[in-house]
Amino acid sequence: MGKEGVLERDGEILEALPAAFFKVKLKDVDTFVRCKKSGKMSQAHISLLPGDRVKVEVNQYDMNQGRIVFRCNQKPN
Repeated sequence: MGKEGVLERDGEILEALPAAFFKVKLKDVDTFVRCKKSGKMSQAHISLLPGDRVKVEVNQYDMNQGRIVFRCNQKPN
């Protein structure tokens, strides 16, 4: 069961911003979201780079901010 009022979207990191924020472009909606890593990702020292595909939790009332909860596997070269 998920949290109420939280939407999970797929996206791609475009750039790293100051204060450990990232600019993420959502896949299904042509929108940019300012995101921060979730606490579990920070504790596990998971690094994020521009170009990584991620899953983002976004509040349905404020679509400008989000939380990165998962880094998806990259395509093989």
